[in-house]
Amino acid sequence: MHFARGSIVRDLRSGAVLYIGDGKGVDSLKSFGKKLRHSKAKITAIAMDMSKAYISWVKSNLPDAIIVFDHFHVIKLMNDKIDKVRRRVSAGLDEQQIKLLKNQRFLFLRNVENLEPDAKLLLDNLRNTFKELGDVSMMKETLRSIYRMAKDDFQAEAAFKNWCSIARKTEIKELGDMAKTIENHLQGIIAFWKTDALSNAGMEGFNNKVRWLIRQAYGFKDKEYFTLKIYNLPNTKTEPVL
Repeated sequence: MHFARGSIVRDLRSGAVLYIGDGKGVDSLKSFGKKLRHSKAKITAIAMDMSKAYISWVKSNLPDAIIVFDHFHVIKLMNDKIDKVRRRVSAGLDEQQIKLLKNQRFLFLRNVENLEPDAKLLLDNLRNTFKELGDVSMMKETLRSIYRMAKDDFQAEAAFKNWCSIARKTEIKELGDMAKTIENHLQGIIAFWKTDALSNAGMEGFNNKVRWLIRQAYGFKDKEYFTLKIYNLPNTKTEPVL
C-alpha cells in the first residue's frame, strides 16, 4: 500500500488503486479508515515517507502493519542536506569560487554511476576544492551503498548505525541532522530488508500516468468520472509525459 500525492492509495504488489481521497493529508483518509475496519483487510506492510501525520494515522488504523520508509525518500532527504550545505558553502565564497560551483547543483545530486567520465572528473575536483561539500557528497554515496551491499536487516542496521557515527564525527551540522533522522526512523528504514525490498518507486510512474490522463482530457470537470479513470489507470496504456 502507498500514500501518494493527491491521497491515492495503491496495492504495491498488484498495482491496483485501492482508494482515492478528497484532498490531501490524513483528513482525506478518514473514509478509507472506515472501509478498512469494515472490510477487515489484512494489510501487512505499508511503504511511505516519514511524514509524522501519516505515521500517526497508520499506527492508529493499522497497528499491526509494518511501516517501511521508502529508500528513495531516504536518499531524497540526503540530497536535501547536500543542497543545504551547497547553499551555505556558496554564501561564504568569493566571486571566483562561486563561478566554480555555479550550475553544478545536479552534479552533486545525481548518482555517480550515471555520470559521464568528464562529469565524474569535475565532481572529484569540486569535492577536493570544497571539502565540506565533498564530505557530504561522499557520505551520500556511502548511504546509497548500504542498500546495495547489506544482505539482510541485521547487516543494514549495523551499517546505518556506523554511518550515523561517522556522520557525527565530521561535525557537519547537516550530516548530524541526517544521522538523527535515520536513528529516529531506523526500524522503518531497515524494514526494507524485512519486506523483500518493498518500495513505492513505481508511484512516480503512476503519477506520470495521472498527469498524462489530465493532459489528454485538458482537465476534468466531472470529478466522479476523473476518479473512475484513475481507478482504471493500471490497466490503461499511456504515452510518456514530456
